[in-house]
Amino acid sequence: MVCDTVVYHPSVTKFVKFLDGSAGREKILRLLQYLARFLAVQNSSVLARQLQAQFTTVRKFLRFLKPLSHLQAAAKFYDNKLASDNVVRICNVLKNIFFAAYLSLDQINLLRILKVLPVTILTGKKIPRWSNWCWLFGLLSGLAMDLRKIQTSHVQITAFTNAKSQNQGGEQEDHKKVLGKAYQDRYSALRRLFWDAADSFIVLNNLGYLTSSEEYVALSGVVTSILGMQDMWKMT
Repeated sequence: MVCDTVVYHPSVTKFVKFLDGSAGREKILRLLQYLARFLAVQNSSVLARQLQAQFTTVRKFLRFLKPLSHLQAAAKFYDNKLASDNVVRICNVLKNIFFAAYLSLDQINLLRILKVLPVTILTGKKIPRWSNWCWLFGLLSGLAMDLRKIQTSHVQITAFTNAKSQNQGGEQEDHKKVLGKAYQDRYSALRRLFWDAADSFIVLNNLGYLTSSEEYVALSGVVTSILGMQDMWKMT
């Protein structure tokens, strides 16, 4: 009876469903990768470094052909000519194109790790750097979109707050719902802005434009991994 209660508990069922998808497993591995990176710095652990490398490689396998989903998303955003905000639309297009390029170049990194491709200046240095640049441009597109969403949400909140509504009853309730949605949209945009900024901190260190302590870079990865897992959990 106790076993059945645990096995069929909604949270356990949701967790199993979360792990069934490659996206959920990839998010967990990303968290483990950055935790291992943090422990490697703290304890100078060779095992942690090896685990970090293994988690990184497995994640590359799980993201195989993922560029196609980003290209499809970019095409859908581009074709949506009726979008209410063209700035957000264009930013979404650019973000998905750059992420598709980043993940495509990352597949070449995987082939190099598997020794399918030889280690040369191109495969060993240039392509990893290009992939980081594509990741950065994708994040910058996301940051621009986040700021635009914060701006539009703030304008809506100000307009609703300052309006002297004469409506009563059901219309007043609708007014509150729209205002509540505007607050929620602003919170989501602020959360995403923090997320994209933290990832940008990581990639800027990867490119050498920042020389922050390795433990801070690892902690940034831990935080953004948790944020990604939270979003994935809500969608499960």
